[in-house]
Amino acid sequence: MDDRVVFLLGSGRSGTTLLYKLLAAHPSVGYLSNYQSRLPGLPATALMHRIPRNSLAMKRRAWFGGQGNAYFEGRRKLSQFWIPSPAEGESIFERAEIPHTPAEGFVLGEPGLSRIRSMFHGTLEYGGGDVLLCKRTANNRRVAVLRQAFPRCKFIHLVRDGRSVADSLVKVGWWADHQLFWAGKTPRELKAEGVNELHIAARNWVEGMQQIERGLQQIEADGKHTLHYEQLLADPHGELRRLLQFMGVQAYADKDYEAFISSLAIKPAEASWRRKWSPTDRETVTELQRDMLDRWGYA
Repeated sequence: MDDRVVFLLGSGRSGTTLLYKLLAAHPSVGYLSNYQSRLPGLPATALMHRIPRNSLAMKRRAWFGGQGNAYFEGRRKLSQFWIPSPAEGESIFERAEIPHTPAEGFVLGEPGLSRIRSMFHGTLEYGGGDVLLCKRTANNRRVAVLRQAFPRCKFIHLVRDGRSVADSLVKVGWWADHQLFWAGKTPRELKAEGVNELHIAARNWVEGMQQIERGLQQIEADGKHTLHYEQLLADPHGELRRLLQFMGVQAYADKDYEAFISSLAIKPAEASWRRKWSPTDRETVTELQRDMLDRWGYA
């Protein structure tokens, strides 16, 4: 079972939610939903996943909005609340007593191992699918612990230009009061101390990427796959085909899935920071992120 678990990593606002939904829409990919989030000790709730499992039309309406908006993040209609939707499922990790940021050398005890394995295995068994995909931002710092629980699991790392990430972060409602693992404070608190908010967001990307890099250093080459968000937008069919193959799913065997992806509004877009930021903001943020931007080909 361990080799049928896949974790999706990536800094917040890197496109991981979009990719999670795109992959979870495939009939052969299981996922954690709002049902498991609410009842983290009852994997049988995944039986609900079987209702929309082969209905791409249902998933399209509930996950992407009536117009097939690939970036749909609004409230779902009351009539769609019952439809399982991919979720991060932090309550599952809390129940297993896995910290948001485990200390170096942290070892998960047997009760925690048993709980998370039971939930993941049960979700896949009840919900159906060849693999179980999980996306949770805190998992960027939990790679070693996840490998303790699932020794043969795989990792997907989605990377996005750090300047686009910073630009996106400062626009979302939850950002101001989000507890930063590397600072022990929120952006609101740091801003009150005189720190530039855009600089906070820029550093957050660097710190998060460093955590992912350190975690994945210990993972063998065939156990990890990296892609860029910009490539996903430019060639969604090609990137999804490669990802599904890496995950162990018969990619695009279902032509309906290919048509489903084509129906979504996935296309390259100009990075808004390029036209909105002042020359000073461009220079300072690029300098803050320079080493990481260089390493990932965004210089």
